[in-house]
Order: sequence, then structure tokens, then C-alpha cells
Amino acid sequence: MIENVDFSGLYDVSDGDEEFLVSVLMVIEKNLMSYPNEMQDLLNANQLIDLGKKAHKLKSSIAYLKHKQLEELLLFLEEGDVHSATAHQEKLNLFKEVVSNVLVEVQAKIEELD
Repeated sequence: MIENVDFSGLYDVSDGDEEFLVSVLMVIEKNLMSYPNEMQDLLNANQLIDLGKKAHKLKSSIAYLKHKQLEELLLFLEEGDVHSATAHQEKLNLFKEVVSNVLVEVQAKIEELD
């Protein structure tokens, strides 16, 4: 089942300021476009601790989207060297799929508000 983004957290934080909302969404969009590849590069280099740090860094902005599956995947990836590289690759592949769906929703919301 594909889970949708819940933008209510962002609306709460923005307190009706659509300009602020769009700016936050644009930062999230930028991160969603770059982080999966950066995380893959870290995994390819077997830098699992740095992969965990990168996942942790993304987790805070993703929390605003209230997307449980994305949050759970980031929690797993955040654990760095606790899991095998193979397990990380499986979760990272799923993460990339989920990110592409979330990115479509984020971009649509930016278009709607812009």
C-alpha cells in the first residue's frame, strides 16, 4: 500500500504563512532529490556510520511530512553499522522507491501553493 504525505504538520508550523511553507517544501524537495544518491554512494563505499548520519540528518525534515514508512526506513538506515550492507541495500532500494512517490507529492504541493 502506498502511503500519502500528510502536510498538516507543515501547515501547523507555517501558521498560514504560505511563503514559509513553500520555502520549507523546497528544502525538503532538494533533500529528497539529493540524499538517496548520496546515501547510495556512502553505502557503496561501505561507510555505514556516515550513511547513518546522513539518514539522521534527513529524518528531521521528513518528520514534517508525517510519512510513517519513510520515517521507519530512515530509522533503520540511521542505525549505521548495526545491520549488514546487504540489509542496508534492501532498505535503501525501498527508500528510493518511497522517496520518488513522496517527491511527486511534495512537488505537486509546491506547484499548488506557488
